[in-house]
Amino acid sequence: MITIKRLSECTFEQGVQAWNDAFKGYFFDVTTSVDAFTARLGREGLSPALSIVAFIHDQPVGLVLSGVRIIDGKKVAWNGGTGVAPQFRGQGIGKVLMEAALKIYQDEKVDIATLEALSQNEGAIKLYRKMGYKITDRLLFFYQEGTFANVPFMNRGNPSYQIKSGIPQDVRTLSFYKGMYPWQCQWQSLSVGKSDIVLDANGGEVGYVLYTKTCDESGKPTRINLFQCEAKPGREDADDILRCLLAEVYAPFDASLIRGTFNLPASNNRVVKLLKEAGFTIKTEQVMMKRTI
Repeated sequence: MITIKRLSECTFEQGVQAWNDAFKGYFFDVTTSVDAFTARLGREGLSPALSIVAFIHDQPVGLVLSGVRIIDGKKVAWNGGTGVAPQFRGQGIGKVLMEAALKIYQDEKVDIATLEALSQNEGAIKLYRKMGYKITDRLLFFYQEGTFANVPFMNRGNPSYQIKSGIPQDVRTLSFYKGMYPWQCQWQSLSVGKSDIVLDANGGEVGYVLYTKTCDESGKPTRINLFQCEAKPGREDADDILRCLLAEVYAPFDASLIRGTFNLPASNNRVVKLLKEAGFTIKTEQVMMKRTI
């Protein structure tokens, strides 16, 4: 018999066991520890009270992690991970977990439920479709390692922009900030991130980017990940604004490091085109899925 408990009713060890067992043999290693698990809950706004764990005979066999935010006036839930231990798959536990999660969303008066799934994870995508989710976008993980032979992202019109650097929450008041980006790309999830805002010649805010920069012990950058990159709608110089942002984020180009994107929507055609022109390649893809509650 399957018993469903809130994560808040479980020990951290049970939550970690449920996660690690559920993602054994996954497409890449996502093994976690108690410290890493609890840190992620806080960092990504995942709620133990809204997350659930499935038990069979007191053994944790699966889970769904969930969080809720108000975005653009809507109550939005995010499924931050659904999994069932391999030896218990094929018994309908995934369906039971998803039904229980959706019931919690209904009780919490959620308007929109969201999640992401690796494009090659056909079994999970099939389950989510059965539960009423629809694919709304492809999410791209671009990758470039090393130095650049030529300086990329050169502004063709050579306009004069200024960059205002700050922290992720600085972008939240921009009239064109896109709150409905994938959950982990939203400013609330980027506690260690950075932001750059482009100002035009009149001082108007015309573009922004959110990113993280990882450094080694000596302070040398080793990895840069881009999470959002947007120009103000209606700007004729949108491409130049985006080039300015990308050049600011990924510089210096003579430094050997890993540069990439995280869950970049394929619908962001301009940025996708600029990255491809600069020699970035797509390493991994996910699908973004949504469901109205």
